[in-house]
Parts: sequence; C-alpha cells; structure tokens
Amino acid sequence: MARAAISMDIIEEDTRKHGRLTDEDDSHPLIKYYKATTLIPDKPPPLHRLLDRQPAAWASVQVTSGILSFGLGVVFAVAFGIGKFFLTLFRIPLLTGIMFLVAGFLSNLLHKHPGLLQVCFYSNILCLAVATTGAVLLCVDLAKHQPDKLHFQVEIVVLCVTLLDMVVSAILIIFMYAEKRNLEKNSSSSSTRRE
Repeated sequence: MARAAISMDIIEEDTRKHGRLTDEDDSHPLIKYYKATTLIPDKPPPLHRLLDRQPAAWASVQVTSGILSFGLGVVFAVAFGIGKFFLTLFRIPLLTGIMFLVAGFLSNLLHKHPGLLQVCFYSNILCLAVATTGAVLLCVDLAKHQPDKLHFQVEIVVLCVTLLDMVVSAILIIFMYAEKRNLEKNSSSSSTRRE
C-alpha cells in the first residue's frame, strides 16, 4: 500500500448551506476535499541538463550522416580504383560512416540508459579523431588531383559530410563533458555534506 506524508488542507462543503438538506436530515455526511498545501518538486532525472539540450536530435544527425558517409564510400570504392586515392586506400568514409553510426546509436540510448555517458563520450572523441585524420587525408587527395574530374567532386561531398560529422561530434562532446563535470561536482558536494 502506498503512503505519503504530505500536509493537506481539508476543505469541507456543507450541503445544508446550499439548501439541499434540512436541519432534521443529519444522516448525510459532509463532503470533504483534500488539497495539497505544498508542492514537492520531482527529483530531476539522471542527465537532466544533458537531455534538455536534445542530444538525441544531434545523435540522429550523426546517424544520418554516418549512413551517408558509408554510402558515399561504397559508391567511391566501386566506381574508382582502390589504390589510386587515399579515400579508398584507407577506406575513410566506410570507417567514419560505421563509427558515426555506432556513436549516434549510443548517444540516442542516453535517455533510456544514463550509464552509457562515459561510453558515448569516448566513442565521440574517437569518432572526432578518426574524422579529423580522414579530413586531412581527403585534403591531401584533393590537392593531388585535378578539379575537373568526377572523383574530385565526390571527394568534396565526402569531405563536407566528414566535416559535418566532426561538428556534430564536437557539439556532443562539449555537452557530455559539461554533464560529466556537473555529475562530478554534485557527487563531490554530496560527499562533503555527509562528512
């Protein structure tokens, strides 16, 4: 059985005041209403500040751009030679696409599983590092080849998607770092209160 220790005001309504009952008919009880006098705020859910910043929307962009990056990598690998470009030699869009897909799914699960904060934080850092390396290799590839060919245009699209992935990962890293710092600050302040 549920029980709460909340102070409540009792509001009584006497039906005799409204002329419905006479003074002789006392068999009917008075109507009583209970109303809470103070509101107790709910305990904020875990990762409340992070969830207010909508990481699921950013993670959805991350998943979408990961799928796009992977698809562009497959198209580029099929259409052009493997040993000719750094893009296909190191399989940059395939690797970044898979990594961003996984990191985006993990970031989407933060709402249901707040314990994944550390994993999401480090996976986004890894994605940012790999995407930065990939962007540098793509820039070297673009500097090497002529701008009038089709593979040059596809590489520019892959570079734009990689830069979008990097921006989204950087934003998620900043949000998650702020939440981790807030959690550490709250846990250290609660431990000093106990002492």
